[in-house]
Amino acid sequence: MPNGPQLLQVAQVVPLVRARPLGNRVFDYLVPNELLDDVKVGALVRIPLGRQTVRGVVVGLGPSDTHTLLPDELRPIAAVMPDRVPEELIALARATANRFLASFASCLQLVVPPGRGAWRETKRRARMSWVVPAKGEGDPGVVTKLTEKQKALLAAIPPEGMQVSKACAAAGVGPSVIRALAKKGLVNLTAKPPLTACELGVRSDAGSLIPRFDSAATWPALNSEQEKAVQSLIDAYEEPGFSHRLLWGITGSGKTEVYLRLIARVMADGAGAILLVPEIALTPQIIERVKSRFGEQVGVLHSGLTPAQRIKEYNRICRGEAPIVVGARSAVFAPVPRLRLIIIDESHDPSYKQEEEPRYHARTVGKLRLGLRGGLLLEGSATPTVETLGEVSQPVRLTQRASGTQPLCEIVDMRRQGGATLLAPITRAALTEVLRRREQAIVLLNRRGYAGYVHCETCGHVMLCRQCELSLTYHRALGRLLCHHCGQSYPEPPLCPSCGRAALVRSAPGTERLDRELRDLVPFEQVFRLDSDVVTSGTRVQRVLEAFARARPGVLVGTQMVAKGHDFPEVTLVIVADADTGLYVPDFRAAERTFQLLTQVAGRAGRANRPGRVLVQTWNPDAPCIRMALARDEAAFYSAELNLRRKLGYPPFVELVRLVTAAKDPRRAELGAQYLAEKLGRHLGPGEVRGPARLPALKGMARWQLLVASRDGDRARDLVGRAVRVLEDAYRRRGVSLTVDVDPQSFL
Repeated sequence: MPNGPQLLQVAQVVPLVRARPLGNRVFDYLVPNELLDDVKVGALVRIPLGRQTVRGVVVGLGPSDTHTLLPDELRPIAAVMPDRVPEELIALARATANRFLASFASCLQLVVPPGRGAWRETKRRARMSWVVPAKGEGDPGVVTKLTEKQKALLAAIPPEGMQVSKACAAAGVGPSVIRALAKKGLVNLTAKPPLTACELGVRSDAGSLIPRFDSAATWPALNSEQEKAVQSLIDAYEEPGFSHRLLWGITGSGKTEVYLRLIARVMADGAGAILLVPEIALTPQIIERVKSRFGEQVGVLHSGLTPAQRIKEYNRICRGEAPIVVGARSAVFAPVPRLRLIIIDESHDPSYKQEEEPRYHARTVGKLRLGLRGGLLLEGSATPTVETLGEVSQPVRLTQRASGTQPLCEIVDMRRQGGATLLAPITRAALTEVLRRREQAIVLLNRRGYAGYVHCETCGHVMLCRQCELSLTYHRALGRLLCHHCGQSYPEPPLCPSCGRAALVRSAPGTERLDRELRDLVPFEQVFRLDSDVVTSGTRVQRVLEAFARARPGVLVGTQMVAKGHDFPEVTLVIVADADTGLYVPDFRAAERTFQLLTQVAGRAGRANRPGRVLVQTWNPDAPCIRMALARDEAAFYSAELNLRRKLGYPPFVELVRLVTAAKDPRRAELGAQYLAEKLGRHLGPGEVRGPARLPALKGMARWQLLVASRDGDRARDLVGRAVRVLEDAYRRRGVSLTVDVDPQSFL
């Protein structure tokens, strides 16, 4: 036989590694004869890469270029793993990578089956990342001998536990202190927090772990608006190709029942559906209703599942046993056979945008996925985004509550009512009356901690994080100043470190201070706090919500978490302690998010037979978004917002790409941003490149930002993508990182 060139069986493989220098590269590997029958598109394989053996996904067969290959030019695939990625999901990962300028490998990670595919990781010892206090009081002799750091750390850990990294940051100590406490038997280290029944996707009430299956005869009757909405959406679903609709219904209008009727129609066709919710732990009621209606045909996917639970649910979905999937953002990639419907509940919620690589938005991925195969993408919200309204010209409306009546909304002008306490006299009187009637109230303050910042009234100095150039928040329970961006904590100095002449003043009260103030009005056991400082896991969230649901009377106080889709029939009063918290942040969506938050939290009141009341405390009662939210003047707000954005050149009239350069050397970060702006400016029109502008340092890195705003989003993304591919390696060698965020939701 001649030894010249010969045809080889070659597979194109994408390594599943996080190394950004690999970018979107696809590597050719030789397929050994013994693996010819197993190596197909979508196969998970083990491949040599440098000196390592890593996972990869076969994305094509045959060489990636046209030149003739010799056997010694390629390295062979080492093994084929039992799981596969459906070709449809490979195409979706590729489309997502192209749309969001992310690496193909990072998007493939979103569709790779869980469990056995992670062959390298299973050999490693589980990382002990969760710390909980040991049961009991501990040996008194040991407790009295603790160092100050150990005492501070022990005091910072809540009963349900928290992440090791957060505990160390909160107490300002290193992991060695936690290990010392573990040796003394005062804390326990585990790999993950325990899950609640809600997180497992089952009912939380004892004795009913598997939801019952409701027959059609027991389904609640629809009102006339709901009937018209269901029929309109079924008509859209039955249209050939891809359809996109918005179900715009006021809070309490029965959107969930419309979703369930639409899912039932899809099931009748033998097709599948995905229902996305903002956060699993905060939306237990909708999951319970879906499982009650469709029983074991429902799968639940979210990040809190253990590996075994995730594998089980994934396999049920793949086999078609769970054609309905409920989950948070990443569930949009679930391997549902014959998928024809994706519903995005509370589609305005910013949690649908992922803030780390790959920075995708579930709404856009849903459009990409159904655009490949046809089907209906349905967004549901009482406060849709301006971008959605700019795209969907004729939303399906629900203007009546399914039960209860709209609450009475009132402004409390703090210029006249404000005083030494957070709650104005009229607000305190209303709360006292609700407690007297043994009803429930929700109090919103969208600011964590005891004081949002600490400053000196003599010289004006504000305490900033040394790593982030952002103000520190005082947490009274910890007795420390905490950075909410990097987690670093600092002791509170007795005097101003700048002038040394005066004590520091705590300003901008947060939920911790409001909680203490409420306990002067309400019995201790009837106040329930819901923010990320006290609810460090889904377990704790569920416990707080269940305890509040049972309390009569009861007060739920917290950040925006208290506004998310809760349905408590006995809530008759909603208080917004400070409506101005998000009004003047440097973000063109500030007015929209204030309008959404006020509308959503107001909708928690009066959802049953008792009338509801909403009191909104503000120092800016004439702010248009506040007035329109309380007047329920949606048409005026969205019209004004669309006109303003058209004038200023913001979405939905342009598409945005955000680029951030970061470096330890401030000058290099600045020069990197300036060069990038100059390079892009040569190919884009006037006003399409905005910046660069300096951002506050974050985690010790100086940062600069520029925005690309273009009416032609495809062209802008193509230009940015090409510029990044050319510059990324050169920037990295100079110690400059470059972050690309398509359709950004945050600008900090």
